[in-house]
Amino acid sequence: MTTIETALTDTVRDFVETVTRDAAKAFRVLRETGTVTGNGTVNFVERVPGAEIAVALNEPGPWADDRTVHPVVATFDGEVLSGKGSAGFVTGYAKVFRAHPEITSVVHVHSPWLGGWAQTHRTFPIRYAAVQRLTLSRAIPPHIDRSIGAGDFILERLADDPDLIAIFEANGGANVIGRKGLLDLAQLVVLLEEGAQYQAIAETLGGSVDFDKSNLAVQWSRTGLADEARRRGLL
Repeated sequence: MTTIETALTDTVRDFVETVTRDAAKAFRVLRETGTVTGNGTVNFVERVPGAEIAVALNEPGPWADDRTVHPVVATFDGEVLSGKGSAGFVTGYAKVFRAHPEITSVVHVHSPWLGGWAQTHRTFPIRYAAVQRLTLSRAIPPHIDRSIGAGDFILERLADDPDLIAIFEANGGANVIGRKGLLDLAQLVVLLEEGAQYQAIAETLGGSVDFDKSNLAVQWSRTGLADEARRRGLL
């Protein structure tokens, strides 16, 4: 596929450089915290503000001699503007970015405990305080029918749950949604993985229990979500 380096403005180039540094940091932290599996599957897509362009950033993986992150910049329609590689991840989420300008980032990640839940084909209730305080969404749904693309499935679920933060790739990993940029999304992935581990341990002890409303009020008050939760009748 032809690469058109001159298509990038200085502003876009600066954005790509910044998000590439952020991705390198995220990949390091995800690996050091054990949030990724041994194979290291992590694929970020970060939209360029104000343009129908996104940056795909893939973890080089444990077998790579060169651990440098090499971004691929592509249009939502699949034209590669910079870098060597496929625009597949960009086009896969293009519909989501177009329909939801508040979404800045999506990551496809294989992590041990989220991946374990993905094997169950079960909806995952969010019951970890450190995650729940960040969102009014209450669950992560499984994407079972793979004849429907991940982007289309996310769009379907956003129609029912506008605060959706993730979906499971049945028998695989997870697609996690960010609204505050790549590093914020990476931090969310770490917390989701912790929650998945805690809830899996709780399964052996009789199962995790949903929040008392008083606890939800405490968690959402810490992040400024309590008023909106009350408006929606969640408290």
